[in-house]
Amino acid sequence: MKNAIIALVFGLFFTTSAWSQKKDYLNSEFQVIEAEDMAAYTRTRTKNAEGAYDVSVNFSGGQVFMTGKYQDEALEVRHGHFVFYSQNGNKQTEGDYHLGMKVGTWKRWDEEGAPLPSRTYANAPAEKDIAKESSNKASVAASFADFDAYVEKNLKYPEKAIMNGTKGTVYLQMVISAEGDVKNPKITQGISPELDAAAMQFIMGMPKWTPAQRNGANIDSEVIIPLTFE
Repeated sequence: MKNAIIALVFGLFFTTSAWSQKKDYLNSEFQVIEAEDMAAYTRTRTKNAEGAYDVSVNFSGGQVFMTGKYQDEALEVRHGHFVFYSQNGNKQTEGDYHLGMKVGTWKRWDEEGAPLPSRTYANAPAEKDIAKESSNKASVAASFADFDAYVEKNLKYPEKAIMNGTKGTVYLQMVISAEGDVKNPKITQGISPELDAAAMQFIMGMPKWTPAQRNGANIDSEVIIPLTFE
């Protein structure tokens, strides 16, 4: 009888774990596809005790590409510690997200694992500030699915800036409307006329976001975006 109880408990644990974990196949654009043999990546998500999601993405060959935490089931809002790897297994970048935005210091390495200069972003708000913002503004922040991948594909580095060796991070402030549209973008910290213009052009060309919510209703919200040219 004791063995039967142990077996039953183990079976329940296994079933619960399998239910809480989900595996997706992704193409090179990180879109979910059905065909495993056509996948460039595989993604596994597990719901954790806090109700968030622990996610790992692997190259098709099995090597780890990314580990991180998301706040939502749709995996649109990065919130927690993330590590990205090269296909050879070396770390590429490591740092934290807060409600979809990079915060604090992000460490970087080249393909061979040699350190690169770190990047520093605004710190995440203190817990008391989060509580105040949550009660006065949005309970769910505005988000854009796979923002980093979209930036990598669509942000254009002006030829003049490349020739002049101009690089750095442009910070933009904008409003995401209740309909998900980008409104009133403005540069709060620029680098050069070429990079500032490229950043503004990129923001103005973005498709709809998922708008912020308060009490289940969509609302306008303010977002600050860092765009790095290097």
